[in-house]
Amino acid sequence: MSDVKNAYDQILDFMSNTTERTLLLRGIADKEKHQFLLKALNAQGNLKGLVYLIHTSKDGMEDFFRWAELYKVKVPKKYGQGMKLSNLTIYFDNLTIKNNSEKYDDYAFDFMIIWPIQSVTKNEKEIQMLKEMAERQKTKKIIFLTLKEPWYNPDSFETFVDRIIKLDCENDDPKEYQRILTAYEDDMKRRGY
Repeated sequence: MSDVKNAYDQILDFMSNTTERTLLLRGIADKEKHQFLLKALNAQGNLKGLVYLIHTSKDGMEDFFRWAELYKVKVPKKYGQGMKLSNLTIYFDNLTIKNNSEKYDDYAFDFMIIWPIQSVTKNEKEIQMLKEMAERQKTKKIIFLTLKEPWYNPDSFETFVDRIIKLDCENDDPKEYQRILTAYEDDMKRRGY
């Protein structure tokens, strides 16, 4: 079975599961993770969601769609303004994790995407704050979305999420999968690890 099809089906299953609230969507297939997450969310119908940007500038709104290779998407002029993407209404905001942010605790979005989490994968205090924030939220589904694996390891998130979906595209694009692993191994050798 295709890795992409399997991951897509798992995302759909997560969205319809009434007992699971949090998801770690991880793996080295960055483009596919972004594309098929948006596709699966769109398949649910008219949903409203928040993309919570961690450690990004205002370019983060555009960057999110660039990773999905959606280059012509018009993002809002500022945080907090809604935008339409097919069936989805998406809001963006910048998540400050220096102190405990309770900004959206009373909003019940259909989904919240915390992105990109690679900037906090080595900071236990920030990971704990994200865990506590996810527990407080009234939002139906909270998705932690990774970037740039294997350089950044999100294993610490696995201890508190309800489901983990890993998308590497090893079966769909074995050459690209091997290229990334080789680049990572070469980089680690250069750094002396």
